[in-house]
Amino acid sequence: MLIDVKYLADKREKFSFNENLELSRGGGMVEIYAVIDGEVFRKGNDYIVEGRVESVLNLNCDLCLKAFETKLDFDLNEVFSETPDSEEIWELSDKKIDLKPAVIANIILNLPMQVMCSDDCKGLCPKCGHNLNDGDCGCDRGYVNPQFEKLLNLFNDD
Repeated sequence: MLIDVKYLADKREKFSFNENLELSRGGGMVEIYAVIDGEVFRKGNDYIVEGRVESVLNLNCDLCLKAFETKLDFDLNEVFSETPDSEEIWELSDKKIDLKPAVIANIILNLPMQVMCSDDCKGLCPKCGHNLNDGDCGCDRGYVNPQFEKLLNLFNDD
């Protein structure tokens, strides 16, 4: 996903783009399909990329491990330079902006801490590993390790 900016000399000029990004990693564990709609303009020696990213992610639920698809939309605002002077500025070479690393970094930053297939996901049985969303497995999950039994009553108001 390269954007050629060598003819973007005047800082008043803007270059609009619409790009698609497909990425799969880890044997299909994470698949990303993203559409980036935005514009590039020059500010001094830097190139500013602003736009909107609409992505569809195929992830695995953190609770039940089931694969599911979710949307993740966010605004993109990145600075590219041939001589970056900080870690917040992306490097460009040969007057070409590579948006792929910046978009992937923004997707990772915008992911929630815990991804779940639904708000009422019940997860897996801690004894047998059965997906509790498919029904109860019949395991006795009432056992409490005697070493931790006193912790159950630690915050009781009685």
